Amino acid sequence: MKANKKKNIIIVASGTGGHIYPGIALAKEFQSKGYNSIFFINNNSASLEILNNSGFQYVAFNMVGMPTKFSFSFVVFLVRLKISFFKALKHIFYISPFAVIGTGGYLAVPALFAAKTLGKKTFIHEQNTIPGKANMLINKIADETFVSFSFSEKYFKNKNLVISGYPVRKDIFAVSKNDALKWLSLNGNIFTILVFGGSLGAAKLNEIARKALLRFASSNEMQAIHITGAKDFTRIQKIVGVRADYKIFSYMHNIAYAYAACDMVISRSGAGTVFELKTLGKPAVLIPYPYATDNHQYWNAKEIEEKGRVTVIEEKDFTERNLLEAVEFLKINAKKAALKDVVKPPQEIIYEEIIKRIKYGKV
Repeated sequence: MKANKKKNIIIVASGTGGHIYPGIALAKEFQSKGYNSIFFINNNSASLEILNNSGFQYVAFNMVGMPTKFSFSFVVFLVRLKISFFKALKHIFYISPFAVIGTGGYLAVPALFAAKTLGKKTFIHEQNTIPGKANMLINKIADETFVSFSFSEKYFKNKNLVISGYPVRKDIFAVSKNDALKWLSLNGNIFTILVFGGSLGAAKLNEIARKALLRFASSNEMQAIHITGAKDFTRIQKIVGVRADYKIFSYMHNIAYAYAACDMVISRSGAGTVFELKTLGKPAVLIPYPYATDNHQYWNAKEIEEKGRVTVIEEKDFTERNLLEAVEFLKINAKKAALKDVVKPPQEIIYEEIIKRIKYGKV
């Protein structure tokens, strides 16, 4: 961390993969331009696993989300907030970055306040349509705010704001369909559907999708790639058994293979998933997680809903019959729907904006 400090940038990405993966996409963009990215992350197993696989340096913090009610847990949160602030202060002083950018989660609060205390330039990126509480707070001190959706603009009034989009990992484009089908041992002549529910509340999605897709597979109409999540993997695998036309995974680090192999996706609608589907132009059935904060997954999904290409089914209406109908409809109509124009990758927009504003003193 000591070498070439003028090229250091800190990316604060705490919580779920939805905060960390856009941070990694940004880090790779800065890396390609000769900059060194150091992450501040939570010390939970998911965050540590993702960062260890990424190859980037990181500092782990013992930070948690803010409880909704005043209790002993809230006192613990405040203590950890204070400890995290002083730990961030120490590491930011030592690393001496030219900028600190937060991509969501409560760790961004002490980290960006510490950066501001040391006179560093600060930026945030909001992934979802409805901003999280942490970003709403630090937006007040951040020098500039980037948002994925134009819908979010109204929440960040009177600030320097750029509608950048969501930084999508470029490696999702790196695999050809033929290579992916070969790697997954799937038949290239059969329509392929990818199912994944993410880390939040995937049990109902997994079960209904399993029933629907087994019906298709049994009639040789389709084949499936089903990423169940760790909690549901053993149960789904036991029910489905070993089949050539139904591949089951608990998790897939390189989801580029699944995306490349599939013709359609059934999934939740976290911001990362929504922008990956939008970028790849994949037809999709989206089932928003109904308990996401401020129901933001629903609004994420509605932002890209498009007749004949993206269908949104709320969980209260999510049945095997509705899913079968949606899949059949998209299978027939998706090829007729126009693909979106390719635009500049969001990580390039964010990189250029940060460098421009720091270089020309426009922050």
